[in-house]
Amino acid sequence: MNISIKETNLSFGSLSRRNSTSRIILHHAEASSCDASVIHKWHKANGWAGIGYHFVVRKNGTIERGRPEWAVGAHAPGSNSNSLGICFEGAYMKETMPDPQKNAGKNLVAYLKRKYGITKIQRHCDVCATSCPGTNFPFSEIAGASAAGTVTVSSSGNKPAQNVGASWIARLQSECNRQGFSHQAVDGIAGPNTLKGCPMLSPDASGGITKLMQERLISLGYSCGSTGADGILGAETQKAVKSFQKNHSLTPDGIVGPATWRKLLNL
Repeated sequence: MNISIKETNLSFGSLSRRNSTSRIILHHAEASSCDASVIHKWHKANGWAGIGYHFVVRKNGTIERGRPEWAVGAHAPGSNSNSLGICFEGAYMKETMPDPQKNAGKNLVAYLKRKYGITKIQRHCDVCATSCPGTNFPFSEIAGASAAGTVTVSSSGNKPAQNVGASWIARLQSECNRQGFSHQAVDGIAGPNTLKGCPMLSPDASGGITKLMQERLISLGYSCGSTGADGILGAETQKAVKSFQKNHSLTPDGIVGPATWRKLLNL
């Protein structure tokens, strides 16, 4: 199974970081045609920081990024602090979900369940007084999905595609374990344990983890100099790190700490 998540590069107001992720809440847009950018405008008009959902699944099977995955959502009052919100384009009190959308939703839910160790999937109406996601919403099919695979994150702008392959993640997990920074499962899926296991890399750091970090930067279009991924965080790699940090609204200090690893892992 491969999942493609389209980055929408939306601009948000102030957001809070979510401390735990223990459930997924499913919604419909109650609109036959809309995308993440349209919902973003609707929610901004409510005075919110931006779109309240973390993902929007379109009828054609496209999965769009909404609110950053790390942020507290605004989709189910009283249940936002520990949940991810997924919205499905459509009005499923009266419409029938097309197969491309249903399959994309199943794959996304399966990926997030495995990534966060989630077992609880709920409908909006399970936690709030609402008919959402509608009586025609195929909840059992989508909530019960299980699968494994890789994720491709693509930009809607001119930035290069951000591909996080399972093999690279597995190699990183294995190397962090080997060096004693973690004791995580080597499953090829980036999650909180993967992030915790990544050590801080300061200038002149060297070794297998540094090499893997360089490989990731190079795959994103950042040059680490003529020597490429040589396992040394030298001057050229520092420049690449700083450029990456600046492009992702991080402090461009050339040090690969938790915030930079989070972006490299697309968390």
